[in-house]
Amino acid sequence: MMDLPAEFEQFHWMVDMVQNVELGLIVLDRDHNIQLWNSFMTHHSGFQSHDVLDKTIFDIFPEIPAEWFKLKTKPVYDLGCRSFITWQQRPYLFKCRNVRPVTQQADFMYQNVTLNPMRTPTGKINSLFLSIQDATAEALASRCS
Repeated sequence: MMDLPAEFEQFHWMVDMVQNVELGLIVLDRDHNIQLWNSFMTHHSGFQSHDVLDKTIFDIFPEIPAEWFKLKTKPVYDLGCRSFITWQQRPYLFKCRNVRPVTQQADFMYQNVTLNPMRTPTGKINSLFLSIQDATAEALASRCS
């Protein structure tokens, strides 16, 4: 059996990690076209990656207010800083099924979303990635308090 180059092994590990991490990961270009859609998003949204890639986030999720979302992405592109959307501001950005049996009191997954800049090797920000965390248990617990 032939040994694979270390760079190929590292790339394989990164792809495996992106696909299997218990977070939604989405990469958007400046026109809000989806460039990456990981398995968490497929599992929870019901959309396969081949159905969403190269389409705008607004085509796939028309319930997202476009102007509001663009205001959230502006500091990421202009200043290179993170932006946040918490479940307290908006219960969910993506209408994802709540599939956890313990937290079935909610129809949809409450989410905390972080918008992160993605820099090219020269430092230019041409895209951003969103990390989506399931905050349903936390949101429901706070409602009961």
